[in-house]
Amino acid sequence: MRNIRALLLDLDGVVYLGPRLIPGVKTALRTLDSRGIKLLYVTNNSTLTRAGFAAKLRLLGLPAPNPTVMNAALAAALLIRERHGQHARVVVVGEHGLPQELRLAGHRPVETRTQAEWKKWRKNAGKISAVVASFDRTLTYWKLCAALDALNAGAELVATNMDPTWPSEFGVMPGTGSLASLLAYASGKKPVIVGKPDPAMFRMLLKEHGISPRDTLVIGDRLDVDIEAGKRLGAPTAVVLTGMTKRADLARSAVKPDYVLRGLEDLLKPGLAGMFGKGKR
Repeated sequence: MRNIRALLLDLDGVVYLGPRLIPGVKTALRTLDSRGIKLLYVTNNSTLTRAGFAAKLRLLGLPAPNPTVMNAALAAALLIRERHGQHARVVVVGEHGLPQELRLAGHRPVETRTQAEWKKWRKNAGKISAVVASFDRTLTYWKLCAALDALNAGAELVATNMDPTWPSEFGVMPGTGSLASLLAYASGKKPVIVGKPDPAMFRMLLKEHGISPRDTLVIGDRLDVDIEAGKRLGAPTAVVLTGMTKRADLARSAVKPDYVLRGLEDLLKPGLAGMFGKGKR
């Protein structure tokens, strides 16, 4: 591992927790960027658009041009376009980044937050092609009712990921997988999953930048999600202990990373810094 040209970085638990950067991240990523290492960010989070995540990273002082971020909202939009056409009607269980990304892809998202909205809309449940379940801190019961109506009328269930939890500045919180499982249980439908551990988002972003998986280090905080995706990609992997995975989890997991980092600042240590080849812009 002497020719790493790019990093594929998860966000929550790796780069930041909520609105705050994890200590050491800014120095590590700015230093590697100055050495020509390409920084690419891939997240299962769909609360912002691809451009929105890039803007957040720049506000936090990190190098993040728009094309360097891939999120599960875009992946869901592309999958729905492939399976249902460009102008699909889609019931959204998620925050504002998801419907925005769906609109950018040409779809027609539907959101019902209140009982009155649900009652008015539900006669159109049979016109829905897909229901997308994603992370949603604005969740209401009536959103779930609209989603279930559409699923029972024949819509496909798409989940941006199946992470049961996510790491926040307040500790461990319920994740998208918990919500998607609720809808799967209620409807009897198995969700189509677009996010990690499937490596499709990795492949899309690497292809966009002309970088090979063997020249890329995948870094994440979940063994069963980020590291598993890196293994499926065929890339070297590193887990950080700043998010969901703790040192005690390493022995119990069947998924073994190539490296264990206390945080991203470990990448600058002499024992690891030698893995980076001459980066290319």
